[in-house]
Amino acid sequence: MIQSELLIGGEKFPVTCLNIGNPHTVLFVENFDFDWKTLGGEIEHLQVFPERTNVEFVKIVSRKKLIVADWERGAGATGSSGTGAAAAVCAGVMSAHADRKCEVKFKTGSLFIDWDEITNIVNLTGPVVKICDGIYYY
Repeated sequence: MIQSELLIGGEKFPVTCLNIGNPHTVLFVENFDFDWKTLGGEIEHLQVFPERTNVEFVKIVSRKKLIVADWERGAGATGSSGTGAAAAVCAGVMSAHADRKCEVKFKTGSLFIDWDEITNIVNLTGPVVKICDGIYYY
């Protein structure tokens, strides 16, 4: 589905649905001045997604820069998502809003996506930060 209407709570929203190894639903927004977390949860659990879906709310800054608020199925709002960044760029390309090489800015920082036109491979680069240590006893 590319910019197809989806009925959510009695209202129609244009969405792009795709699979980047897991299901994603992308909505392009003008801003984040709405309860995107509640809407993300509603979309995740719609009957049209029997295995649920991740949801990306994407603000287009330019053809090379997107800002994303991410709702991950089963986890809720997250600070960033690799597959979410990839889905945002791919949906942007498919709906003629973005280039294949984009910076995707999340609340926690930026990821960089390059969707290769020849190989169809989506490459992701970005910083790696150690956040904790732990021991798991099985």
